[in-house]
Amino acid sequence: MSAVCQHFTSLGHSDIARYSFGMSDMHQKLFIDAGHGDGGALQALARLDEDVALALKTYGSPPDRSLPASFDTLARAIVGQQVSRTAASSIWNRMEAASLTNETAIANSSADVMMTAGLSRRKAEYLIGLAAEITAGTLDLPALAHLPGDEVQTRLTKIRGIGSWTADNYRLFALADMDAWPINDIALQEGMKRLKSLESRPTASELEVIAEHWRPYRGAGALVLWHLYGILVRKVTVADI
Repeated sequence: MSAVCQHFTSLGHSDIARYSFGMSDMHQKLFIDAGHGDGGALQALARLDEDVALALKTYGSPPDRSLPASFDTLARAIVGQQVSRTAASSIWNRMEAASLTNETAIANSSADVMMTAGLSRRKAEYLIGLAAEITAGTLDLPALAHLPGDEVQTRLTKIRGIGSWTADNYRLFALADMDAWPINDIALQEGMKRLKSLESRPTASELEVIAEHWRPYRGAGALVLWHLYGILVRKVTVADI
């Protein structure tokens, strides 16, 4: 998994969204009911693609990596853009020490103050803009869960500092959108190369074509591909993932 993706999949595990019976929405959709009448998304995807079925049999299911549908999740993703996981954690810790991690505090701050935590001016401005939209009520994060995926994508990418990759990952990890498909992720492309025994890593446009028949389970497919990448490329054990 790419370093940036690790920010999405490893942040705030103690705050993972839980439901009344201790089960996250992602777990529900992956293993029980994805909402399309085919049972869980992983089982449905395995029926669509024998390579996925073999990968699941060989390496097991990807873990539940759900994250809260919150400002915190989006803010951490912005902080983690184009820096290492260690650097992003260090910056976030400094923001916490300065009480600059909630939307109200950030909306009332300035770029110069935010930069003292180690942020670039551009990222500081991104965070302030995002926080301002939420505190002003122009961005309703809870309401996004009730919108179609393409509408969520459109709304989020209107915000300065949130591109398609960040929006796709928020849809997948925070909203459990089982068709979110972050095709620009390098680790995802490397995972597909290995899943399909390709000679070279597919481009984003090629990835789009290869996974077309995975709809509406491409998000579940992304989790499988990251799982493969972690095991086959990063050489981690299943226990490490």
